[in-house]
Amino acid sequence: MSAASTPPGPGEPGHHDRIYAAYFARISEGLLSSGDEPVTFERVVRRAVQIVPGCDEGAITVARRRRDAVPAAVTTPALGLLERMLDGDGDGPSWPGSDSGMLLSDDLRHERRWPDWSAAAVDQGFRSVLAIRLQTEAREIGALRLYSRRPRAFTDDALDIAEIYATHAATALNQARLVTDLRTALESRHEIGVAQGILAMRYEIGHEQAFELLRRYSSRTNTKLRDVARIVVATRALPEDDKGPD
Repeated sequence: MSAASTPPGPGEPGHHDRIYAAYFARISEGLLSSGDEPVTFERVVRRAVQIVPGCDEGAITVARRRRDAVPAAVTTPALGLLERMLDGDGDGPSWPGSDSGMLLSDDLRHERRWPDWSAAAVDQGFRSVLAIRLQTEAREIGALRLYSRRPRAFTDDALDIAEIYATHAATALNQARLVTDLRTALESRHEIGVAQGILAMRYEIGHEQAFELLRRYSSRTNTKLRDVARIVVATRALPEDDKGPD
């Protein structure tokens, strides 16, 4: 990591104000204006892992109208399961009933707020987690969760860095106009996958054949693929076609 991408250490003059302000201004500018790599959730979470002390892996989930969250980016497949386990009832570091913008567990092995989720996290090798809301004044984007394989990994300085970074990252994502498009894409992908499974079971065909059925109907009727998928999920069959594949 270059010196320009390393935050100033504790004890340096202006550690918590002037130096940090200039450092995060560069971080924000880099997220917004780099011409060779667009702002994406993957990029934001990779950068967070690089700059927040004590962090080993990270994930971003996107807020949806429904109660469950959608994993938008993870730095390791092991986090996919943990992020999908989060739900609107508060199992895991999320925000039902809490006004706090940050949630921290110093040792998941002894965490009592989310026992089932914490046990799963420990099984995946993680001992600490820091969750921060990604939001602007205009909208809530989702949440950034940072994971460590060590207990008590996130110091006060790490919390400050993570919170400031999350503010800059939310601004960058919002200005890049990614949120709505990606949320729609994630929901559509989920619905299409469910529709494939329904058709595969109903007509005893493979998932690839089921997708081809969806695609052909979409093309033939000039209907968006995600809209066809919604109809299949609701009716358990292709619209106006109970006979199955040709």
